[in-house]
Amino acid sequence: MSHWLIISGNAHALARSCVRAGHTCDVIDPYGDCDTAALARQVVRADTHDGSFDDDLPGRIAAMAGSWSGIVTGSGFERRPDLLDALRRYAPVVGNDARTTRRCKKPADLSDGLRRAAVAFAPIAITGRAADGWLMKHVGACGGLHVRPAQSGELISAGWYAQHRVAGVPASVLFLADGEDARIVGISRQRPGSVAGPYAWCEAVSDLPMDDTWRMALARDLDAITREFGLRGLNGLDLVLGETGYTLLEINPRPTATLALYDDRVEGGLFAAHIAASQGRLADLRLMPDRTVRGLRVVWAPDDMQIGHGVHWPAWCTDLPAGGSRIGRAQPLCTVHAAAADPEAARLLLRDRERQMLDMFGLRSGRMMTTTVLS
Repeated sequence: MSHWLIISGNAHALARSCVRAGHTCDVIDPYGDCDTAALARQVVRADTHDGSFDDDLPGRIAAMAGSWSGIVTGSGFERRPDLLDALRRYAPVVGNDARTTRRCKKPADLSDGLRRAAVAFAPIAITGRAADGWLMKHVGACGGLHVRPAQSGELISAGWYAQHRVAGVPASVLFLADGEDARIVGISRQRPGSVAGPYAWCEAVSDLPMDDTWRMALARDLDAITREFGLRGLNGLDLVLGETGYTLLEINPRPTATLALYDDRVEGGLFAAHIAASQGRLADLRLMPDRTVRGLRVVWAPDDMQIGHGVHWPAWCTDLPAGGSRIGRAQPLCTVHAAAADPEAARLLLRDRERQMLDMFGLRSGRMMTTTVLS
């Protein structure tokens, strides 16, 4: 049995997969949710600024004084890939290194790399003025909270870039890579938008149907992207499906939130698969088909609230804030999950469970409270 340190903007899915694989873990994330704490030996909270860990992260690791087989990272390093190098003094880091992460998240490097890989993508502008119909995005940000429509003729400021807005169905691909080859784990339908903003990451449902020809083309593109950027372990790819094909938006060089939808799709689970692929053992992994469609949806708080002690959370909820936690408006309250026979049934069940959570806390539209306490 191995002992791991997991560091992520939300560590629950990785911690759960780690424990399911028979390992133990310590966790650093911004929330310290009670269900994550139940999975880990130690949980340390480290604040993020605009979704990114800060300079105090190495000190927090040193204070834990753990003995780890390795460090597994999720979100929170997109703007600070240098921190990935700093982690190596404590234990081997699994997955993509600082250079790969920097290339994927720096718009100019991403564009250049995708052109060399001959992969079609939504055009990106890093200087000048944004064109009508484009989107403004913060460099290195994640979760969609930063995305907004560009103003006509808007000057692209430092730290921002513009990307052509593509019409179609938003989707994401979770895949495993070993630096040379890639294997698709799952393709998910994305539905962004919440009280946190129209592009805020909100909902994903597994097993989005894709034409066989497109899927084969996507597999080839993922191989080319993996070789160009040297991707390892679990990674995500955001894209839009249109009438004639798909258009790539961005690469997430890390395990993504959709890990929770597909943990049963690889023998031994995705935490173990992430480690194996990072070590070059992609060919040893066995993918297992599953007809069950799974979905998850972030419940964003529509008002300021405080969580009381003794809350009885439904079994289909994760990311559970501890008693006494304060949740600000437009901050994540919890995540609801659903399993069904088809995507539409899963989507409807997610919406119903979101309503149940808002009712449970008295937060439904029309009867908002400045502070809600449930005990």
